[in-house]
Amino acid sequence: MKTKIKNSHAFTWIAIALLSISIYASSKAESTGEIKNIALKILENELIKVTIDDTSGNFSVLEKTTGQEWIPDPWENAAGLLTITDKKGKRQTLNLSKSKAINVQEKADGSISIEFSEPVFDNGDLAKGAKVGVKLSLNPSTAGLDIEITDVEAGSYQLVDLRYPARHFSLETDVDRGAAVIPQKQGIISPSYIFPMNGGRFCKWDDATYNNKSIGTLQLFNNGTGLTMPWWGTYNEKSAVMVILDESSRPDMFYNINNNGQYLFNPEGKMSTYQRRVFLDPVWNLAKENTSMKMSYRFLPAGDYVTMAKTYREEAKAKGFFVSLEDKAKANPNVNKLAGAIYVGIYGGYPHYVNMPGMQFTFEELKDIIRTTHDELGVENAFIHAWGVFSNFAPVCWPINEDLGGPTVLKEAVDLTKKYNYLYSSYHAYSPVLENDPAINIGLMERDEQGKLQHTGSRWARVDTDKLKSLASANLEKEVATLGLEADITDISFAVFPEKGSEGIRDLARYLRSLNLVMGTEHGQEQWIPYFDMFEGLVYLEDAPLSEISHPAPLFSLVYHDAIANFGKIQDPNNEVTANGDYRIKSLQSMLFGIGSAIFFSPYEFDGMKEMLKMSNALVSPVHRETFYAELLSHEYLSADFKLQRSTFSSGTEVIVNLGPVSQKTDTGVSIPGYGYQVTGADGKVKKGGFQMTLTME
Repeated sequence: MKTKIKNSHAFTWIAIALLSISIYASSKAESTGEIKNIALKILENELIKVTIDDTSGNFSVLEKTTGQEWIPDPWENAAGLLTITDKKGKRQTLNLSKSKAINVQEKADGSISIEFSEPVFDNGDLAKGAKVGVKLSLNPSTAGLDIEITDVEAGSYQLVDLRYPARHFSLETDVDRGAAVIPQKQGIISPSYIFPMNGGRFCKWDDATYNNKSIGTLQLFNNGTGLTMPWWGTYNEKSAVMVILDESSRPDMFYNINNNGQYLFNPEGKMSTYQRRVFLDPVWNLAKENTSMKMSYRFLPAGDYVTMAKTYREEAKAKGFFVSLEDKAKANPNVNKLAGAIYVGIYGGYPHYVNMPGMQFTFEELKDIIRTTHDELGVENAFIHAWGVFSNFAPVCWPINEDLGGPTVLKEAVDLTKKYNYLYSSYHAYSPVLENDPAINIGLMERDEQGKLQHTGSRWARVDTDKLKSLASANLEKEVATLGLEADITDISFAVFPEKGSEGIRDLARYLRSLNLVMGTEHGQEQWIPYFDMFEGLVYLEDAPLSEISHPAPLFSLVYHDAIANFGKIQDPNNEVTANGDYRIKSLQSMLFGIGSAIFFSPYEFDGMKEMLKMSNALVSPVHRETFYAELLSHEYLSADFKLQRSTFSSGTEVIVNLGPVSQKTDTGVSIPGYGYQVTGADGKVKKGGFQMTLTME
């Protein structure tokens, strides 16, 4: 097998980048004490100096402003790690720096090419015919380092994946005080040091090294747990480095968070000899055809996670992903109704079941909930999302269920939302095929060239993407006309960005956008921002291992807050106590990140939600309303335990919250009680408060 990736263009070499030069250094061989020559090649500009070692193909980067040197792999001195299946079917991971031949060459355009030929198996055999070629060049626009994998050849072997560069730009645990920055969901940072760690979480942090919870891979643009933006990075007290992936590149991200590589020694029952490290690597899937394998490293003196997010914000604008909420509101003034809104989900069974006993509500009951929310609870802005209004299962979202009151009574409920300046949408989904649907239609599912059904392992994202638009257009415009809808929520279809089928998903997005409704979807990712006004669920981290050893950070909001309205997730709303916290923590964090509240319930639970709806309207909604069109300018962790945090918005709003139980002071001496807050509005007025636990006994 041979996979060839052609270079699409050559970067222009400009005057700020010095000519590559070859120098020779002497080093003493550890085993024999003999002196040998090591050839080094250098790429250099005013910001960085990249040194490439001819003997290993490895490179280091000196960031000149601060003197920060980013070293190559500290464990095995591996430029890259190639996973390959040998002729006996055994899978091995080979160190490219131990290849039979490593050829480093300067090119006329100022770049440097590195070719790794015939890496070595564990038994000393050569992977004959296997080859990996890469190109390093300085970017004249960013003064950063661009890397492209230009050539991958398998010889007579089967290639699995390639980690390149491997273990570069790492932090040594408890030596470098910094963090890994990972835009998973809204975002997280994973500190490179132990103390402080609250209570029993120290045990989780330490155990993670030995139970594989601190290593793993995250996909780019998948449903819920993957990266929502194509970048990541590390920083310490001096400097930061981030990688931004080429738009068509789709690697996974391997994370190693304060792990000492014990997993490499476990098969032999030995203790690791490596120190704990934090690093993030791209993992290129060589079992599939890659359109490109390109990445651009940016070096940010004195930078951190906020610097990275703001750097990517400019990239997002250049790529056309950023469309401001202000522009969306000019096109459709109903977008203004999202500002300060509470996202109220009312579950009646659909799409999983129709007329679900004990859960389903009538449209008269829906009217009562809407009326009570406004008149009794005083909720000023709301987005009502009703699940369970159709008499068919998804993906056939029609007709409106006559048993529940039919279209006439449902329209009366929708008219109430308009009267109160609320928004309304029924639940829509066009991608599931449900086995419990009496009228299940497997003819909607995708098939391969041999006619075999695809995506049979899940209820969701099973419909052939070419059929999505036709399923939506068959009924949605009838519903809009019947009910006079101003908004739409369409679920799941936009949670992934597959290489195959993406055009069908885009067709659906373009169709929905053409209806000029306030448009929302679950999860969401950056490529769908031009088509949507709100995302549901791009808030909390769902992947448990990383949540135990990381801290939530508003990376997505730092990039896109003023381009898309984010609300909590239906399956993890503010009113539910989950791994992401309780109502106190979620609401404080919503203010901090500029996110709207989500309250989700079945009708029989409504009375129990009333106090939360009132609190959200009084606490979160005013901040959300004031900052809705504003850029999230900054975010800071003000205390050693990461509990005391501060955000500032371009509206002039400042939010300080304490997510822990102990009162703490800011750097300016302001005391914030446990689970408390201080909000300084755009008008300079200060509001303070906090949550207290109370008990009533009879």
